Amino acid sequence: MVLISFQSLIKSMNNNNFIIKLIIFIVIGLLLTSFTSVKWKENKKFRIKIHKSISETFNSGDYIISLSENDSEITIITENNSIIGYMIVSTSFSKNTTFDYFIIYNNKAEILKVEVLKYRENYGYEICNKKWLNKFIGLSFNSEFELNNKVDGISGATISVNSITSAIYKKTDKLNKFIKWDY
Repeated sequence: MVLISFQSLIKSMNNNNFIIKLIIFIVIGLLLTSFTSVKWKENKKFRIKIHKSISETFNSGDYIISLSENDSEITIITENNSIIGYMIVSTSFSKNTTFDYFIIYNNKAEILKVEVLKYRENYGYEICNKKWLNKFIGLSFNSEFELNNKVDGISGATISVNSITSAIYKKTDKLNKFIKWDY
């Protein structure tokens, strides 16, 4: 009965009008979901993974993390009242959806670690490979972020590779500006 009602509704509507409304609805839905931030503090698995990475990276269990007052995306990592590093947790696009990742920096905005928290595609998951992600270590905003230079592409993951490389460059630039502005 529901099928009959739905079909009669479609027939009674102007097909062009219905298609336009459907497209607008889909676009609005995609826009709303694409601008969501990673809620890593609310996700236990993300929190555990991030804290483990920070502890290993800085060889410390006594660090304190706090969000920047000037930029909610930048997390400041301190130990003994000194800034030892920064972290940015963000989302980037893959072919059909998004993936979540984080970058840990030292106090000079040089990359110490990049890790993918959640990859949602069936293809391109090779960007989660730690050996490939290690190619970003030591890079800063002044480094070259060209794909075929230090960070190689991955066959079958071109969109994700380009996306994360571009995102890391933009986030590193943002952090670099933040450090120069704040300190």
